[in-house]
Amino acid sequence: MKTQIRSLAAGAVLTAFATAPAAAQGIAAELTPQQTVSLSRIEAYLETLTTAEARFTQVTDAEGVARGTFYISRPGRMRIEYDPPIPYLYIANGTWLTFYDTELEQRTDVPVGSTLADFVVREDISFTDEVTVTAFHESADSFVVDVVQTEDPGAGTLTLTFQKLPMQLLRWRVMDAQGAMTDVFLDDARFGVPLDGDLFRIPRWD
Repeated sequence: MKTQIRSLAAGAVLTAFATAPAAAQGIAAELTPQQTVSLSRIEAYLETLTTAEARFTQVTDAEGVARGTFYISRPGRMRIEYDPPIPYLYIANGTWLTFYDTELEQRTDVPVGSTLADFVVREDISFTDEVTVTAFHESADSFVVDVVQTEDPGAGTLTLTFQKLPMQLLRWRVMDAQGAMTDVFLDDARFGVPLDGDLFRIPRWD
């Protein structure tokens, strides 16, 4: 069961996956002039994000629902903390993305730049710099953008959904190697809030 939940957690933190069918070729979407303008609006919005705190609900078809709290402090820092009894915690401290099993006091570190999480926490956010937009959809009240890492499109597909007015990140989706989806919905999001730097410190165990 813990292995299943850890797989869920990986979806929430946007870690790199093996080749995903829809992203394998990394073909750039052909955007209309209006879509290019809309994408620029999204970039401008993401650039203004300094800090954020939100509750999240994570859903997959296979393993069900998990909940927790999401924090971000750009550039570079992020924390995804699951509600008990799930003992998992992810922290990006600007250099490393670290997974913790707080119950077993075990950790795994990967360079944050090797994951799709880097797109969200980097200082300069651009849909033409190191990521490729593979799909863009616009409805009356939302934008939906699919991106892959340009140099490694098989690392996974990240789908971001934004509310139009006012512009706000609502959810994201990660697709794994088998095409399974993990959806993360943000609730009660607060932006531009003061966050304690200790939230992004890597725990040390004796």
